[in-house]
Amino acid sequence: MKLDVVSYQGDADKSAVIFIHGLGMDRNIWVNPSQSRVLGGMFPLQILLGKESPGEQAGSIRTLFDDLRSEGYSVITWSQKRPAGPIDSVVPELVEVARIANRMADAGIVLVGHSRGGLVGRKYLLRKEKSVRGLITISTPHKGSSVARVVKYLSPLASVLNPLIPKGDKGTRSVAMKRILEFLKSRALTELLPGSNFLKTLKDGPLDWVSYASVGGLKPTLFHIYNLAFPDAFEKVIPEGLFPEEMQKGRGDGLVSAESSKIPWGVEHHDFDLNHAEILFDERVRDVLGKAVARMC
Repeated sequence: MKLDVVSYQGDADKSAVIFIHGLGMDRNIWVNPSQSRVLGGMFPLQILLGKESPGEQAGSIRTLFDDLRSEGYSVITWSQKRPAGPIDSVVPELVEVARIANRMADAGIVLVGHSRGGLVGRKYLLRKEKSVRGLITISTPHKGSSVARVVKYLSPLASVLNPLIPKGDKGTRSVAMKRILEFLKSRALTELLPGSNFLKTLKDGPLDWVSYASVGGLKPTLFHIYNLAFPDAFEKVIPEGLFPEEMQKGRGDGLVSAESSKIPWGVEHHDFDLNHAEILFDERVRDVLGKAVARMC
């Protein structure tokens, strides 16, 4: 299987760390954030990081991948062939990447997954591979995300935004909104709904030889367009009582609720006042997760 892999050899007596990206992303989220495109592929990652991002320029953003590489760990990641495909299509790729990682280190491997990537890691662990020392999940919807349920209410946002967008920009913004909505309606996203067939059939549990850690976000604001904050603006079009927990201040990161981000049987979990993207790059989060990796090795 030919995969788009990036890896760096570290100390063989330290575990190799595999990084798994989320739905619709690629390896750049870990190794080159300035090249990542989000929200239907129309915007650079920086739009989700706002004024309080870890660096003024996207190129200055460090990741846990960078940190662990600097500390002598072997690190590896790849771009999934079907980044918006079903989780079952990703697991065979992770099997191949794990083979590579095991050749890089004598101390086993640690899996780090962002968003859906954490569920890919859990699915892989059903293989009960003894070489896995730990699983770390970052804003992973372990109990699902209800955001996809409210997508049918989001189309009216076009009428809310249209008067605010300069005439010359309307074509581009219209295409962007269309792509965002198409993404939210994708089949892959339905796997992440609470009670989905995937989650029902993911009959896993804690493994004695694996350590677990997770982090979640409490800041639902993802980005701003012309003085409108998203998903805050969704409150204007989503019926009262249906506004999802994932989008509520102090309860979610915009896409995943803090409660859902906890590994069901995990003993180490941390919440941060960050959104679904910021949580990947924040120095405090990276420090907590770096220490977790050290304990797992």
